[in-house]
Amino acid sequence: MGSGEGARSIPVVLQCGHVIKPANTGPMQIKPDQLAAKLKQNSLPMIWISGDEPLLVQEACDIVRAHAREQGFTEREVLDAGTNFKWEQLLASGNSLSLFAERKLIDLRLAGKLDDAARDALGAYLDNPNPDNLLLLTSGKIDKQAQSTKWFGKLESLALFCPIWPVSERDLPQWIRQRLQKHGLSADNEAIEVLVERVEGNLLAANQEVEKLRLLVNATHLDAQTVLEAVVDNSRFTVFALTDACLGGNSGRALNILNHLQAEGEEALFILNMLCREIRALAGIKADVNNGMNPHSAMQTRGVWQNRQSLVSGALERHSTGSLQKLLDRARVVDQSVKGLLDNRPWDEIASLTLGLSNPRLLVGVV
Repeated sequence: MGSGEGARSIPVVLQCGHVIKPANTGPMQIKPDQLAAKLKQNSLPMIWISGDEPLLVQEACDIVRAHAREQGFTEREVLDAGTNFKWEQLLASGNSLSLFAERKLIDLRLAGKLDDAARDALGAYLDNPNPDNLLLLTSGKIDKQAQSTKWFGKLESLALFCPIWPVSERDLPQWIRQRLQKHGLSADNEAIEVLVERVEGNLLAANQEVEKLRLLVNATHLDAQTVLEAVVDNSRFTVFALTDACLGGNSGRALNILNHLQAEGEEALFILNMLCREIRALAGIKADVNNGMNPHSAMQTRGVWQNRQSLVSGALERHSTGSLQKLLDRARVVDQSVKGLLDNRPWDEIASLTLGLSNPRLLVGVV
């Protein structure tokens, strides 16, 4: 972009809650919830959200999309950059004019790594960006080695880059506490321990528990007993009950719970992620057992709680390596359906995955 195009804001990089200004200006601390404000301070053609934590990536993208709507980007185009993606589509989308002369958000979702074709296309896009478009790129984690390359430096200089890092086991209690505080709730240490034990490191599950506590509990301060009672009162129809029904081979109960969750407005993507979590765990344990490990040791190694080992054992007996792979293939179709990349009905696809997990004989073909 030449100087004749007018002054532009200084590009910044968000990393682990820090804003790093270019060259010799030095780092400046910000909080994650300041992302919206930082977007308003900078006018850049691309926002890059990078990370492997679904909840945090989704929330960051929601902030960008809300900002885009406020700035008049009323049209949105989703590009799923999978294995067979033609990167010419990005350039074509950037150059295409809207029939209604609307500003457009291009939601580009990268499934794999940035190969040469992807880097070239992004570089070409940023060399001459359409001022009526805003590009939101989401990708997996970009490691430090990649961040030191010339191609990354070029993209970074023209974009707001926001890597999302997982919350460590050590930091999870504080993360949950902060989530509660956002809803005007506080909790003692024992209550936090109950929640940490329940969610097993899954942020999507942790966020769901916080949301349910906000709705179920009248008090503003939570102790362990209050949390346990809320969990018991709400345990009949939860995603955890759904996964337990699937692992237990109870297809009818699983579908009943799924229908209830849909009626209650549960997020389809959250349910999908929880089902995939169980499928990947089963596949990992199955591989360990096939390699000679004792099933009990394999479950312990994979972090299966003692009170769930009988459920997992039963699921392992019903499933083969092949059926678990088919479930993972099916899950990819479900993910694309939920995100609107396929015309399939998302809840029907989730029901199909639920039936396949509960009983491999009910597995349907993978599109």
